[in-house]
Amino acid sequence: KDELLLISRHGIGFNNVDLHAAKKHGTQVAIVPQKVERNSVAENELANLMALVRQVVPSSERERAGRYEDRAQFMGNQFSGKTFGVIGCGNIGSRVAELFSIFGGPVLVNDPHPATEPEWFTNNNVERVDLETLLKRCDYISLNASLDDTSLHMINSKTIKNLKKGAYICNNARGALVEEDAILDAIKSGQLSGYAADAMEVEPVKADHPFLKNDRILVTPHTSAYTYECLHGMGEKCVSDVKAIVAGKRPVRELTHALDD
Repeated sequence: KDELLLISRHGIGFNNVDLHAAKKHGTQVAIVPQKVERNSVAENELANLMALVRQVVPSSERERAGRYEDRAQFMGNQFSGKTFGVIGCGNIGSRVAELFSIFGGPVLVNDPHPATEPEWFTNNNVERVDLETLLKRCDYISLNASLDDTSLHMINSKTIKNLKKGAYICNNARGALVEEDAILDAIKSGQLSGYAADAMEVEPVKADHPFLKNDRILVTPHTSAYTYECLHGMGEKCVSDVKAIVAGKRPVRELTHALDD
């Protein structure tokens, strides 16, 4: 309705908001600054990926069930010296790449329009490559691309054939970046060793979803930004958005003003 002055997103994503409809009704739409989520989301990607690779969740479940003797089946891989891939090198993806570099292995990035300065790649010893090259070379891959028509199901039954056998993928960005059936098939065949998802194409995930029944898949309920520091920063931004509207000003990171009429 025209009485709605503001939609203040408690986050960065806005794919659940119709910006053109909002502009038509004079409603401003604002999102939080990118830096607010940067560290929390990137750190969570690394945490989920490490938990997946070292099988932390299933091994903990066996221990709680009194099945200590099962521990030999929970072999994992180390991170040191491996090759890492980052798909989408914006605010969060660039931070993930920086964290990956700690382990001393090559870090590859695929992004046709990276939101980072050219010298950043040199300073962090990061190599830009095409998607096929990244998939073929990397042991661990982090998805950080934004979701649009070009990235929808970018990891699918066709592209996943280029994947290095035994690789792992972590997706904290958008669930629809991957084709879920392709992920399941790749894990079944051994092409993919594991998949960690903090974002699913349909949320909340139904209890009978096959991802939830597979020890090689780790699913968390879209909590990568859930740190006290991050949520506090988001809350402060939403309050500042309201104050801006009351003062007759445009909120920071308001999206509708840049749309074509």
